[in-house]
Amino acid sequence: MTVDDLDFGVKSIYGANSRKGLVEITLGDEQLLVPPAKAREMAAFMVEAATAAEGDETLMRVLDRAGMSPQRAAQVLMAMRQERAIIERAARAEARRQIAEDQTHDDSVE
Repeated sequence: MTVDDLDFGVKSIYGANSRKGLVEITLGDEQLLVPPAKAREMAAFMVEAATAAEGDETLMRVLDRAGMSPQRAAQVLMAMRQERAIIERAARAEARRQIAEDQTHDDSVE
């Protein structure tokens, strides 16, 4: 199966047993049910990874045009990925902190 042939889809469903809204994710022949919050997290990670993949490709093209050897370009890419991971971890930690702060604020208002 090629990537172009891979069937992907999502839809909202209501779990009759759980009595909660769920998201059904289909990838090829596999189906997965996840809570909405997990679906949002997965979607954010997918967008983040897609953006990073495009950035990796752009960097490698620039380094190739600049005449850098494939080995050295791979080293630069790995260093950039490490720096990106540090920045992303810090951003996620700040987002979690902000969510917790917002929830505390919402709880005190009720």
